[in-house]
Amino acid sequence: MLQNYFKIAIRNLLRHKAFSVLNILGLAVGIAAALVIFLVVSFELSFDAFHTKKDRIYRVVNEFKHAAGKDYQTGVPFPFGKALQTDHPELEKVAMVFNGNNNQISVLDANGNAGKKFREEITVAFAGPEYFEIFDYKWLSGTAVQALNKPNAVVLSRRMAEKYFGNWQIATGKFLKLDNEALLQVTGILEDLPEHTDLKKEVIISYATIRSLIDAREFTNWRSVWSDSQCYLLLPASTSEKTFNASLVNFLKKHQPEDKNHIYLLQPLHDLHFNPNYPPPSFRSISKQTILALVLIGLFILVIACINFVNLATAQALGRAKEAGVRKVLGSNRKQLVWQFLGETFLIVLLAVLFAAVLVQFMLPVLQPVSNLPENYNVTDNIYLWLFLAGLIGVVTLLSGLYPALVLSGFQPIQALKSKMTIQTIGGVSLRKALVVLQFSVSQVLIIATLIAVSQMDFIQTKDLGFNQKAILLAEIPDDSLAISKISTLRNQFAALPGVEKVSFHSDAPASGNSSMTNFRFTNMAEDEDFPLSMKAADASYFDTFALRFLAGRPYTPSDTARAVVINQMLLEKTGIKNPEDAIGKPISIAGRRYPVVGVVENFHQASLRQKIVPIGLVSQKTSFRQVALKVSGHNLKETQAAVKNIWSAAFPDYVYEATFLDERIAEFYEEEAKLATLFQLFAGVAIFIGCLGLYGLVSFVAVQKTKEIGIRKVLGASLTNIVALLSKDFLKLVILANIIAWPLAWWAMNNWLQDFEYRTPIGWWMFAVAGLGALIIALVTISFQAIKAGLANPVKALKNE
Repeated sequence: MLQNYFKIAIRNLLRHKAFSVLNILGLAVGIAAALVIFLVVSFELSFDAFHTKKDRIYRVVNEFKHAAGKDYQTGVPFPFGKALQTDHPELEKVAMVFNGNNNQISVLDANGNAGKKFREEITVAFAGPEYFEIFDYKWLSGTAVQALNKPNAVVLSRRMAEKYFGNWQIATGKFLKLDNEALLQVTGILEDLPEHTDLKKEVIISYATIRSLIDAREFTNWRSVWSDSQCYLLLPASTSEKTFNASLVNFLKKHQPEDKNHIYLLQPLHDLHFNPNYPPPSFRSISKQTILALVLIGLFILVIACINFVNLATAQALGRAKEAGVRKVLGSNRKQLVWQFLGETFLIVLLAVLFAAVLVQFMLPVLQPVSNLPENYNVTDNIYLWLFLAGLIGVVTLLSGLYPALVLSGFQPIQALKSKMTIQTIGGVSLRKALVVLQFSVSQVLIIATLIAVSQMDFIQTKDLGFNQKAILLAEIPDDSLAISKISTLRNQFAALPGVEKVSFHSDAPASGNSSMTNFRFTNMAEDEDFPLSMKAADASYFDTFALRFLAGRPYTPSDTARAVVINQMLLEKTGIKNPEDAIGKPISIAGRRYPVVGVVENFHQASLRQKIVPIGLVSQKTSFRQVALKVSGHNLKETQAAVKNIWSAAFPDYVYEATFLDERIAEFYEEEAKLATLFQLFAGVAIFIGCLGLYGLVSFVAVQKTKEIGIRKVLGASLTNIVALLSKDFLKLVILANIIAWPLAWWAMNNWLQDFEYRTPIGWWMFAVAGLGALIIALVTISFQAIKAGLANPVKALKNE
């Protein structure tokens, strides 16, 4: 029986080649898009799910509440971890971690001389043995207790050990140097972590080492918070997150009684990858709204593809009426006919899935840069993909095949054999129209979403950030006293280059994403303000180099005898001072030091547009300078860059030179949004393509059914335009209705997505108008292609055939 169904299915596919191609192509493209989205979403959702204690692992984060809103911080004071373990002995483990940033690792030879040097952006961290009792690592050599129980010890991942020494098996006992300052001995080797982790620390230095690198006062200072100083803990199974959060209120009162509007919270491990307010150590997060948007897009495209099939299959049913009638006369019951037609659908779906799998294999390398999937991602290793495919085949077969099968099996054999079946008598006309509306509604939502996402990216790229970001070359300088002593000489050497216009040394650029938050007192207040201050160290030329705009006062100058501070407008807004001139001369107290305000600058964005502008203070603290900025001209850029590198390398021969342009660093803030906008464009195109395939098939069917009517109209003088209008008017009405349905849905969805940004583009009416007009034009072109073909047919031949 099954073999017979299979043979009949193949015959029908070959007999109706055009419709078969449309059906298979539409389903294949839709399934391929759904598969890609499934791979992307399943990869994102798998981050750090491999840790066996994942449900009990938390990071402690900060939330600052004030009149203007909330600020968020991932860092905790250095004494936090020890105090937390002391006050809460019920905690299974507490691990303080200090994340490195753009560190240099030098490989030492047998004589202690530096050989190969590497710049590591985010792979370095300081942690103790307890870190490995919270997170799952496989040790190839050594143990956590033995490897990290003393200062100047380091453990490496297999990948990093092979990178530094060629073979991980000979790495133990070898020596490295961190930032030309701390001598480190390799005491253990770890197996590489999988790609789906935000905690990809591969050079882990014993936490005791950090005491030799940071001012000892920081380890008893509760008022200073570094964003890289973080705390992880393992909560007992008997303690809930809510209960422990409540206990942190008392902990804060005990150790930081002056902080009135600040709370500590637990952030679950599974939240790290999806919370832009508290980004993970990898700095690569994706919002839950984005995940939801991708899932909905995948479902929508799959539904569109199924609708496409249902529409074409039910429309095609009229041509198979006699077949169904003959089978009923020969004894087939309705159940057998349903199984036969479902079998045909299954074959089409199976072919579509195979074609889709081939498409995905070709698409993945192309999509890899915008999908976050790792290079050489092995699709076959994903067991959930096979389960998804099996479920997909079953669901799509039922969704696409059940209704057409019921329609075909429900024909009255006498009417079918006498050719009295019409487009009306087979039924489903209203359903097909509704499905066309649904198809184009979904397509419209995706088109509008694409326009808004692209508009937001354009807004990001063109928004005035409050400073100059063009032609600014940034290079890190070593973090040591010798480097600081060379600043004056370097400034003169850089300034003497023909292609260099301005030079500034500082802790970080205006928009860096880094933050050093501290409590402060303004204008002789008895208590700290209820919000923190973000501090930047910068020389006097910083303001001119980055073109910061002054509202009042002036920059501090090298001749200023007292320490001075320049503040931003946001600090005034939060303290209630309306006139910037009123702030000049007012004192700011930071860690017991008083700084007179000498200038107020306009607000500038210190991070991405997802985050609010925060109060900022700039001071001339030379010991905190870690970077040089060079404003370069557009002439002979390569020669200028080479000259800068030569000067830098001569000053710091033991360090690796790395330089990037500021606008490139800022663009990295929005990698996820740029990728999402590209995916929106791709999937909107897929939805339109599938919709047009279905529309083309339906118009072809209607044109065949109206062959006689078209012939009569042409004989009576109807023009080609009249024929096109006859076939297109009903479909265009459906497209217009689809627009009306799609517009509010698209506005709601994208308005929610834009809430991730503190600064965002307005949703303009023109976006809906452009999308609606575009859909009408695409539909009209699709319909007209077949309508013109029908209109040009010989009417005599059409009437003769009828």
